[in-house]
Amino acid sequence: MIAVRFETNAEKFYADYMEVIREFEPHVVDREDGESLFLKLDTDDEQVKVAIYSKFIPSNCYEISQKIDLFRSELAKTAQIKRFSKVALYDVLKTISGVDLPYGSLTGIRPTKLFHDLLSQGKDAERVFEEDLRVSKSKTRLVADIVANQQDVYLKEDGVADVFVNIPICPTRCVYCSFISAELSKIRKHVPAYCELLVKELEDCKKLIAGTGCRIRSVYVGGGTPTCIPDDDFLRILSLCDFGQKEFTVEAGRPDTITESKLKIMDETGVTRISINPQSFNQSTLDVIGRRHSVDDVYRAYDSARKYSFDINTDLIAMLPGEGFDEFAHSVECAIALRPENVTVHTLALKKGSVLKVGGYDNTSDELAAKMVDYAREAVQKAGYSPYYMYRQKYVSGNLENVGYALPGKYCLYNVDIMEETTTIIANGAGGISKKLDLSRNLLERCANPKGLDVYLARGSEVFDKKRTFFTEGANI
Repeated sequence: MIAVRFETNAEKFYADYMEVIREFEPHVVDREDGESLFLKLDTDDEQVKVAIYSKFIPSNCYEISQKIDLFRSELAKTAQIKRFSKVALYDVLKTISGVDLPYGSLTGIRPTKLFHDLLSQGKDAERVFEEDLRVSKSKTRLVADIVANQQDVYLKEDGVADVFVNIPICPTRCVYCSFISAELSKIRKHVPAYCELLVKELEDCKKLIAGTGCRIRSVYVGGGTPTCIPDDDFLRILSLCDFGQKEFTVEAGRPDTITESKLKIMDETGVTRISINPQSFNQSTLDVIGRRHSVDDVYRAYDSARKYSFDINTDLIAMLPGEGFDEFAHSVECAIALRPENVTVHTLALKKGSVLKVGGYDNTSDELAAKMVDYAREAVQKAGYSPYYMYRQKYVSGNLENVGYALPGKYCLYNVDIMEETTTIIANGAGGISKKLDLSRNLLERCANPKGLDVYLARGSEVFDKKRTFFTEGANI
């Protein structure tokens, strides 16, 4: 491990540079007692110059420069300067650590969005990824394949929106979870009030949409585990989710919450897509990570759901505690055998607040993580699935990614829309983040509901007023 003390004269990019350094943990860490690593950024009207000083670098200094595209907007020039200096920092960290990261200098969660943007500018996106941004050939190919596969569902136009409904309640808390979701046993007495307020917000949402005249493309009810709330509340909420959309997803998630009554409610209210998420098909792993369901429960829920016409998504996670390659490969094969319409392969990310992070679990075995993810990609594609969306997270094993795979014609519209940020999102419930897309200004504005259930309940109609103002002032949705 190499300890550095990072400093820079470009304070406005400091957080971006620190993201690059964090990608190299545990090989390189930033510490007060580390050796100095100083990035000096100089720009004028024509070029950007980067000089990085460190005892770990040959001659103690690395210098590089690039011409600035004079015909681009000021915002685009700033992005160019930031990206170029991040690449310079990446090159230095790669040299001193001997580690070559699969996504190179990219630290954002949406590589495919950047790829789309480069294509829209008429650039050779694959060349930029590999040569300019240092992304590996394999990951560049994955991103390119996803962008190509999105062709028939990628939509970016004014007057189109998706509706998100958040029910941040779960039966138990998984040891890797850092979401705001609350355990049902701890907040049970607040569930009726939360559902009542959410119903009122959805009623207000209907009025808002009717007033704007926008077209709703998809509705996604997530969490949390929406199917863990009582049937009556579940029915009331889903009954208000008819916006004339083509796609209606409910993140059922936990197999032990998928009952015949819940399935019937989803069928009767027009749900088209659900999730049944084992995360692993190894019982010992389920016991360790806090999933209070059995492998048999997964098969029972799946068989019950197949009596209806839902498309089904199945989530798996690579690098769960106690699992080696063979255990993960077993889960992949079990998922493929069920033949769900979607298989999403996540790579474990340990964020602050999760039990595993607090407990010091080490998920940084880059070689094992890569082997697992590569195996899953090859296996599901051989079985007829294609990658159609992806996103990355901080503190993820092997600096890898999460990828959604689907059978032909079964891509989830909401997943594409939310990851590529191509539509307005009207969010409801605690923790929901609404996003207003203004194509004329190439602008995406955000409006967040309170995260905690207690704050959401306390603020009541104030939340609705704020969101209504957000969507009715300025550009129309």
